[in-house]
Amino acid sequence: MKRIEVSKENIQDALNLAGGVYAPLEGFLYSQDFYSVLEKMRLSDGSIWSIPIILDINKETAYLLRNEKEIKIVNRELGAESVLENIQIYNFDKNEMAQKVFGTLNEAHPGVAEVMNMGDYLLGGKIVEAREGNRNKNIPPFSYYYSPKETRKIFKQNGWKKIVAFQTRNVPHLGHEFLQKQALGKADGLFIQPVIGKKKPYDFNDECIISAYKVLIEKFFKTNTVLLGALPLKMRYAGPREALMHALVRRNFGCTHFVVGRDHAGVGNFYAPDAAQEIFDRFSPRELGIEILKLGEVVFNSQTGRHCFEEDCEEENKVKFSGTKLRDFIKNKKQPPEYLIRREIFEILKNHPNPLSD
Repeated sequence: MKRIEVSKENIQDALNLAGGVYAPLEGFLYSQDFYSVLEKMRLSDGSIWSIPIILDINKETAYLLRNEKEIKIVNRELGAESVLENIQIYNFDKNEMAQKVFGTLNEAHPGVAEVMNMGDYLLGGKIVEAREGNRNKNIPPFSYYYSPKETRKIFKQNGWKKIVAFQTRNVPHLGHEFLQKQALGKADGLFIQPVIGKKKPYDFNDECIISAYKVLIEKFFKTNTVLLGALPLKMRYAGPREALMHALVRRNFGCTHFVVGRDHAGVGNFYAPDAAQEIFDRFSPRELGIEILKLGEVVFNSQTGRHCFEEDCEEENKVKFSGTKLRDFIKNKKQPPEYLIRREIFEILKNHPNPLSD
């Protein structure tokens, strides 16, 4: 069986496919499903899916594998591998993919830039075997990973029937905490699941995200109301399409509700603030298999000294959150305002040698 070396992101996708994280997908998309997802945000059988899960290869690799029916993909750094059967090699239009998925061809968008740097061919195939290697080694952040089977078991043991999932790629500021506690008020349990893996420069370090949430949950949430679980998954920054994918993934983990805030999975000014919420109007909760909690923007009310939703605050009293300003405070190891982030979390970030990705 021929073997090819793939990136950490590719092997993470393979392991997620094998573990049911991307259900109903069973492997890297074949051409029929790839084009159906681009056009309709559905697989060819009609199932909802919004982001192509694909494995790109260059011309030389495509030629090498042209007569193969089964191959093994490996990543030596993680020590992980996966077997794909019934493989299909096909070419694709990068401009078409970028425009359909990200809504732009501007390479200032990190997702578009990544597509343009892909190989010229895609390799579809069903995952029939996968070995995690070092992915679940006993150190953060992988030690916080739970499979969909494991989370469903934990939710049942906890007696949680309504479970709300919260997606993040950042350390928690007090606006996030406000949203999480509002969501928890509508459920039996809260599943906070930060994305760990490839992100754009100046995003937060994975270890810092996990450490910060660990402290937040232990000190500022009621005991046995929150589960922290890492999700090995690269950010695509696809805005509304990615919000839809994130919801489907959390359905697979057994969650009944999913929080979608303003500009979910966005980057820069590429998406309207409400676009990620509005995309869910195209689908019924029954078809999605998960209920969407559309929560508004959180601000700090300078008059009351409390956090609240923007619509509940007079304009002259609104103090908005800025992720960029927070990162600047962290980079310069300067204490942010008390309304922005808890001191306990700032201490973690201040003492870390590299809290922000390069």
